Amino acid sequence: MEGFHHCPPNFAPLSPVPFLKRASTLYGCRPSLLYGSRVFTWSQTYGRCLSIASALVHHFHLSPADLVVAMAPNIPELYELHFAVPMAGGIISALNTKLDSPTLSLLLQQLNPKVIFLDSQFLPILLKSLENISIKFPALILIPSDPNTSLPSQFLDYNKILTMRLGVDNFTPRPNAELDPISINYTSGSTGLHKGVIYSHRAAYLNSLATIFRSKICSSTSSPVFLWTVDMFRCNGWCFIWVMAALGGCNICLRTVTADAIFTNVELHRVTLLCGPSTLLKMIYESSSNNCMPRRLSRRVDLIVAGALPIKEILTKVNELGFNISYGYGMTEAMGPAIIRPWKPSFEDQDNVQFDDHLITSLEIDVKDPISMESVLGDGETLGEVMLRGNTLMSGYYKNLKATHEAFVGENWYRTGDVGVRHKSGRIEMKDRAKDIVVRTDGEGAVSTVEVEGVLMSHPNVAETAVVGERTLYGFVKLKNGSKENNDEIVEFCRMHLPEFMVPKTIVFGDLPMNSTGKVQKFVLREKAKALLNGNNNTIT
Repeated sequence: MEGFHHCPPNFAPLSPVPFLKRASTLYGCRPSLLYGSRVFTWSQTYGRCLSIASALVHHFHLSPADLVVAMAPNIPELYELHFAVPMAGGIISALNTKLDSPTLSLLLQQLNPKVIFLDSQFLPILLKSLENISIKFPALILIPSDPNTSLPSQFLDYNKILTMRLGVDNFTPRPNAELDPISINYTSGSTGLHKGVIYSHRAAYLNSLATIFRSKICSSTSSPVFLWTVDMFRCNGWCFIWVMAALGGCNICLRTVTADAIFTNVELHRVTLLCGPSTLLKMIYESSSNNCMPRRLSRRVDLIVAGALPIKEILTKVNELGFNISYGYGMTEAMGPAIIRPWKPSFEDQDNVQFDDHLITSLEIDVKDPISMESVLGDGETLGEVMLRGNTLMSGYYKNLKATHEAFVGENWYRTGDVGVRHKSGRIEMKDRAKDIVVRTDGEGAVSTVEVEGVLMSHPNVAETAVVGERTLYGFVKLKNGSKENNDEIVEFCRMHLPEFMVPKTIVFGDLPMNSTGKVQKFVLREKAKALLNGNNNTIT
């Protein structure tokens, strides 16, 4: 087109990294990070990130696209690294702190990081994991888990790196291209091996802005205050790391998430939003139920959860305690919750997760026949696979071209592997993972095991649960310490909250097979269910 001119003055690569400099300029004196007695301002956080970034380039010779691993709880240093590493042109991979040594070894072998930042409490497991792999020993920088404890002298100290200030005055933050990777986040591995999901700077930028709209974090007239109850290693904290910098809000960091910490920090710091797994709801509910004087917040706070919702009794109680509950649907490949819907006590049907199309920002969503790729009928009954496409999806799976091609079917849609239906109104209802839908042979219909698990988890004596089955449903249950096994009691509880055809007739008690991140290995339970059909005992092995 005549007159069109693409040049640096009218084009800059999209990235969430500049959010930090903007926050320093506009909100420099505002608190950015609070962690116990430690308080940082946005100006200080920007300066600390510049120091780490310049040290990575000038001292550790980090090159563009080099990988940097971080392993720490939700502390200020992990927050800073989500800016410092991409500022240096590197790719950050924040790893699950619950990984066992063999799994950690596998991920480190694949990533082959140049630098590892590590909370000192995880030093033993990291060293053990590095012993079992054949990569060049990375530079290891320790973050003190306790400021009063001295670190081993043979390792570098995060706080000393901050004081280097090598080339800070002349340092120019990267990236050079918006499609460059900014991070690699690993899937939970609940359906198989952990896969490294690549996010680009562009997708991270766009999803951060989309998250501002989805979460309604700006609905209050005051500056947002975010309590870190969602792990930063999960989809870069559902992108709220970058969201909070964009808004100049305040981050309240937590090393350990407990109900007491939630209530205390919400009141003390006037928190406006917290997020995390749906188990937060049961944690809050049980904390209040166990107290003689149930705690109610003095002001309402927004809570976004993801995962199977518990029964309405728990949702209603948590709502009464002062939490405005919303629930989200998403996955690592979609950078966290792609869709968020508020829960209200007046909703008639809370058992199934449903979303309206107009709630979707920067993503298309459809329910399609996975063979014909045609949209399913909007009758609320025809099952199809939930598929996505848009600007805020992953770039692919790290070192796994086959899985990448399988996920992007025909390069037109991303296949989630989730089953859903579309209602006449256009509303989409999520049912389950494709592998976990149980189709009854008696014609009663399809059973979503996620719905059944949500009810089982709501039982006061249940600590963990999973549901599988083919011709019949089996509920695998681990009880809380001191609880007695009672098959009839659990079944009757389900009958009170579920249609009869969704009630598991057999409850199997015992520990559940877990992977290294604490996810139930359902493929093991499916084999156990088959064995039970042949008359074997009910002990989980």
